[in-house]
Amino acid sequence: MLFYVQMRWNHEGRITLDELWEIEQEEAAHAKETLDSGFAVGLWKVAAQKRVIGIIDAPSAEELDRTALGRLPMREYLEFEEVWPLRDYLGFAEDVLKRYQV
Repeated sequence: MLFYVQMRWNHEGRITLDELWEIEQEEAAHAKETLDSGFAVGLWKVAAQKRVIGIIDAPSAEELDRTALGRLPMREYLEFEEVWPLRDYLGFAEDVLKRYQV
């Protein structure tokens, strides 16, 4: 299942900048692994903001939750601002043509 996720770094007053870069280095390695495995379809850092946007291909909302709250190196410093499940548009279009009838 595809999810749009929007995260903001929430570290101010909690850790030093040097500590942030250490954790972010771990996060970068983790991001590469998730991209290589296909769990993350794409990840983007928003320019000039402390935000990251991703398209995640998780088998379920539960697995996304486990990753967000338990596996991410930055989990203590990421605020998930938006999490939207995504539906394939062509599947939606088929339902429209059928007027949502089975």
